[in-house]
Amino acid sequence: MGTTDVPMRFDGAASMLGESRNIMLKTDAEGNFDTVIELDKPAYFNINRNTVYLTPGDDLTIKITQNNGEAVFNGKGAEANVYMKGRLFPHGGSFLESGDNIRADFAATRTTIDSLARIRRAQLEALTNVSKDFKDMENARINADIVNSYLSYPSYSRLTSGVKDREQAMQKVDSFYNTLTEEVKERIKNLVDDRYLDVNVVRSVLSQVNAPYLASMKTWTEGIAFTPRIQALFNSSEYVNKLRQEVTNESLSEMKNFADNLQYKDFAVELNGMIVKASRLLKGQPAIDFELTDTAGVVRHLSDFKGKVLYVDFWATWCGPCIQESPHFESLSKEYAGKDVVFLPVSTDANKKAWKRFITAHKKELSQYNSVDKTMHSGWSIYYIPRFVLIDKDFNIVTAYASRPSNPEAKEMIDSLLK
Repeated sequence: MGTTDVPMRFDGAASMLGESRNIMLKTDAEGNFDTVIELDKPAYFNINRNTVYLTPGDDLTIKITQNNGEAVFNGKGAEANVYMKGRLFPHGGSFLESGDNIRADFAATRTTIDSLARIRRAQLEALTNVSKDFKDMENARINADIVNSYLSYPSYSRLTSGVKDREQAMQKVDSFYNTLTEEVKERIKNLVDDRYLDVNVVRSVLSQVNAPYLASMKTWTEGIAFTPRIQALFNSSEYVNKLRQEVTNESLSEMKNFADNLQYKDFAVELNGMIVKASRLLKGQPAIDFELTDTAGVVRHLSDFKGKVLYVDFWATWCGPCIQESPHFESLSKEYAGKDVVFLPVSTDANKKAWKRFITAHKKELSQYNSVDKTMHSGWSIYYIPRFVLIDKDFNIVTAYASRPSNPEAKEMIDSLLK
């Protein structure tokens, strides 16, 4: 029977920097797997939308689907994981649940948040076969989910409706955040603990207040000192984020020097892994090959186009900025008709049917391709889209972070390669 790789992603502090502790679960044709995971201490992992908490000595039977509410756990370690089925999502505004729990005003919304948080704490306290450490971690998650709900309120509510411009909107949000200072400051103070960095939403909240974009948010951490490990994580994250925007010899050297002097081994391991990976995207390196499929289902490879300059557009049907760049990409391609350059739009949509529907509804003159090849995502470090790549006729990288087609620099670079 065939096997399918299902990623089990480490969700501890170091996951903010890299993926070296991820595990690939080998499933059979029916989706079953049997594996042993070596752990020296408890750890959180994500499988699809499910967050699991594993402790050394656990012996679990698990049924996992795309819906975290459908998960089934039996065996030693099951109680903690049944509780984790109710884990909230930071990107959904935590207790706001993507806006479903927004009420008429903030006072009413806050009452709902408080009520849901009390229910969650009661569920946590009722657990009998979990460690004190697990309860501490999950209490921190509830605190962070409350703060995240407050941070997300302006985005999901009508707080800024009717304002004339972005500056006015920011002033309104700043004023709103100011009213929360006393409570939020107390909650943040209780989150500043190295252990809690292993909780995703804690990292999210602390990273936002570590680099506040509003004056009100700066007051939330006044007098609160982040621990050396917390600060090291956020400093490391800055290097990683820079590397995800552009890779140069200078940026790699700077990051290497920082990693070599880092006292936290788990962070240094991830940074060094990122350096090795990013080095493959430097100018002059061989382009990373991957599979792509055209609209007729024919499998091709990026290397099939070797011999011509390649301008690659990584995009997806759900990406607004990608859609905005598409007409510029098509228009620029017409300027180079008949020349030794190939304009290659590569959809990264996991849902091929959605991609084909989009292509059918939006007539495209360029040949269209889709790729779900893991090599594409990992090799080219596709952490955001749109992403544009330029490859020369010898199939070497010119730039893995090329200008968008709406930018005149894109045309200048292509011209220089065709001379």
